Amino acid sequence: MMTDFEKLANRYVAVWNEPDQMKRRNGIERLWVQDGLHFTPTRDVKGYDRLEARIEESHNKFVREQGFVFQVAGEPLGHHDVVKFHWVMVDPKSDTINAVGSDVLLLDESGLIISDYQFTEPLTRA
Repeated sequence: MMTDFEKLANRYVAVWNEPDQMKRRNGIERLWVQDGLHFTPTRDVKGYDRLEARIEESHNKFVREQGFVFQVAGEPLGHHDVVKFHWVMVDPKSDTINAVGSDVLLLDESGLIISDYQFTEPLTRA
């Protein structure tokens, strides 16, 4: 299966930045299978409604209230229906990186996300 990993990662990140609730929900439905999973060390989310609530909470806290933007960092990699990419959370006014992380996505045969494992990584400052 050939998937455009960079396009997928950018679509994924765009959902977390999307201010319009309806567009965000549509983006979720175009990225995940209906009973798709999202995991962090402290969260276990399943299905469109819970994915929407999870992403909305993050969007409201970091994008709407604090003005940060999520961006893909580097080149996404993938094989055998698994994609890994890094992301950063940036202050667009100063270009300061305020968080870094990565996601590992397990895809179905049509390229939709079955499982999403999200990692927030230590932020090291020079």
